[in-house]
Amino acid sequence: MRYTTLASGSSGNATYVENKASRILVDAGLSGKKIEKGLCDLGVDPSEIDALVVTHEHTDHVRGVGVLARRYGYKVYATEGTWKGMKKVIGKVEESQICTVKVDEKVAFQDLDMEIFPTPHDACEPIGLTFDDGKSRLGIATDVGYVTRAMGRKLLGCEALIFESNHDRKMLMEGPYPASLKRRVASKEGHLSNEEAGQVLAKLCDGGTKQIMLAHLSAENNHPALALDTVKTILQQQGYSVNKARSQAEQGCLFSSEEEKEKESDLRLSIAPRYEIHPWEEI
Repeated sequence: MRYTTLASGSSGNATYVENKASRILVDAGLSGKKIEKGLCDLGVDPSEIDALVVTHEHTDHVRGVGVLARRYGYKVYATEGTWKGMKKVIGKVEESQICTVKVDEKVAFQDLDMEIFPTPHDACEPIGLTFDDGKSRLGIATDVGYVTRAMGRKLLGCEALIFESNHDRKMLMEGPYPASLKRRVASKEGHLSNEEAGQVLAKLCDGGTKQIMLAHLSAENNHPALALDTVKTILQQQGYSVNKARSQAEQGCLFSSEEEKEKESDLRLSIAPRYEIHPWEEI
């Protein structure tokens, strides 16, 4: 399974996941033209997408949904609440293309299984996702006010995660947002802070996660380096080695214990760029 992001943040979100026989676009928060270009830059023919999955109806996730659905005939998967919320924004979509999904439902594509779970966010019926090819699993959870136990159970055991690290708490509180917006962002239906993301990820990594892509960073209340440093520090405090390359000499050595052998495999931590495509990741 391979995955990447075409863009991430309040300016627009789009994630692409593929396996040998399945090609899935998650959210289309850019213009149709920009998403077409992004897919082409990845070497993906936009006409070969099998499904467009929408996590919720906010504009930064649906801006290009209608255009792409009408142009390519994509089947669009979303909850009933999301369909109601985005209907006026995306325009007409043929009935045959409308695929309404329910939380905790599993959808089988050719060689990828998608599982849907509810997320706490100020939208009509928002969801997170996991993708499983039988060998590995990817979890996607952005636009999340906090992580419920049910979410944790779905994400535990994912080898890779695309996970929100939206803001630095101090930057948010001291920043230019009006008080009402600050309260919304920091609420349980808002967005995760860097520290909150790190604390949750430290628990999820107990399930074997090896790749983490921090996503949906705020342009006004965060910096990529700050998000990386905050999450990395929390993970390291829990005993994880993050982005540490081993020397050739170390690669050839024997391990004196099973514990040392487990620690040999480092976590890879990266940031989903706001406007650019993230390099391919593979699990």
